[in-house]
Amino acid sequence: MSSGDLSGGMKCLKYLLFLFNLIFWIAGVGLIGVGIWVLVDTGTYNVLKLAEVNTLMLYLGGYVLIGAGMVTMIVGFLGCFGAVKENTCLLGTFFICLLLLLCLEIGIGIYSAVQRDQFYGVIEKAMDGLSKTNYGDRDQASRSVIDFVQKNLECCGMNSTSNWNPKPASCACTKTVSYCSASGNSTTTNWSRPCDVQVRMFLMDSAVIIIGVACGIGAILVLGMILSCCIIRSKGGSSDVV
Repeated sequence: MSSGDLSGGMKCLKYLLFLFNLIFWIAGVGLIGVGIWVLVDTGTYNVLKLAEVNTLMLYLGGYVLIGAGMVTMIVGFLGCFGAVKENTCLLGTFFICLLLLLCLEIGIGIYSAVQRDQFYGVIEKAMDGLSKTNYGDRDQASRSVIDFVQKNLECCGMNSTSNWNPKPASCACTKTVSYCSASGNSTTTNWSRPCDVQVRMFLMDSAVIIIGVACGIGAILVLGMILSCCIIRSKGGSSDVV
């Protein structure tokens, strides 16, 4: 192969890696965005607070995502600089960083998958415990959280719609849907589904967003590793051309 062909191939790889790092930076911004969303989303916080689950892990997860996003952007800059300078040492470091990030992501994914059922079990157990105390016997802070969950998830009661007697205003339907019904001789329609299943579905939907972002970043990490290896190999091959 001629040196001109190698030079052209190297330029192509450099441009591809530069494009990759642009996507990588965007992924880093996406991680930071998801982390901020986790920290400021009142829905997730109130659901966990209602279930009496320690919200410290929620905030810790948010800060970890923000930190991972910043590291991702720094690693992306390292790869871009290494490609522009055609520095095999920087590109090798870039490859190792991507490999470590990929291993970390896989490890977190495996841990989350293993602990998922246990986490949902804790939520359901807490919801069952909450159903034993009537709405009217709770303090204002607890009632506010319950009202927020029932209004936003369109449900009434913890594990049964008959948990509250009388039913609070947050149980009243705000729109006409199939899971709305009148209780007894009352003309007021209430949500006819309990909140335990809705809480679980809400948490699962939130997890899907995080999993989707993680899968996209994982694919980007693999692509970056392939491109950096190609440039290192191409650089080594070009040095053998007389």
